[in-house]
Amino acid sequence: MKLCRYLALLFLAASLLFPASVYAGKARKSAAPAAEFGAYQNKPIVLGATVWYCAYGGQTEILCRLGERGNDLIRPIQRVSSKLPRIVGDILNHPERLARGHVSIPLHTDPFDFELVGQLAEAVMCGSNASCGVVFAESLRELPALVASFETTRRASAAMRLAVVYSLAEADS
Repeated sequence: MKLCRYLALLFLAASLLFPASVYAGKARKSAAPAAEFGAYQNKPIVLGATVWYCAYGGQTEILCRLGERGNDLIRPIQRVSSKLPRIVGDILNHPERLARGHVSIPLHTDPFDFELVGQLAEAVMCGSNASCGVVFAESLRELPALVASFETTRRASAAMRLAVVYSLAEADS
């Protein structure tokens, strides 16, 4: 028993007298090559889906705003734990409640891989809902151009679908 105390006191005294660099080995550099990081690729969003416009806010946060509420008939209700804040249920099941504000997703450091940052925005804003999408930009300055491009593409595809429906209706009559 006394030997254990003696050894513990000896170890404590040695750790106080000698800095860690005396008995620590030199760190080796990693042989792994530096990873290449990519940009987030916005995915196609189904017609009638809930759409969130998100961008890196520049201050270790992602800012998101509701772009389109989506169709309630295709949006499944997702179960949300009662332990989570109410805003989580609003984001996933009642996005219209957040139409006038924005959602801030905190980051714990400045991002360097925007592919992962975009995936985080998509996971937070959509959860597992396939009828939800995120238009993500790496900066607030890039977001308006991406939104304009998204809206133009969406309108064009909706017009094309209507043209197909009309042509089918004319062929039927």
